[in-house]
Amino acid sequence: MKSIMEAYPVQRCEYEEKDGNITVLVKKPFNFIEKLFFKKMLDKPFRIDLDKIGSFVWKQCTGTYSVEEITALCRKEFGEEVEPAEERVKLFIEQMNKNRMIQLFVKTGESE
Repeated sequence: MKSIMEAYPVQRCEYEEKDGNITVLVKKPFNFIEKLFFKKMLDKPFRIDLDKIGSFVWKQCTGTYSVEEITALCRKEFGEEVEPAEERVKLFIEQMNKNRMIQLFVKTGESE
């Protein structure tokens, strides 16, 4: 991948939406000891509340838009409030990818 800005993020978790804000429901992988002692917690996802900018970015993570395009949409939606937009969106996408909330894809077959 040349740059994360060229990647297309896709949601990997379920989520809830209330009043335009998103709560992502993340299921944590458990190790053997945790499975043995915390059986009741296995099906209970962690709830991560996103702010309005994070919620907006999350809604765009459908594989339709690249990170670069999502950044442009954020600038259009939030203006100065999101600046430095590229840095903020890139960091947010990287964190979501690291925590397995999204998956990044590169579209092939496009001419350069």
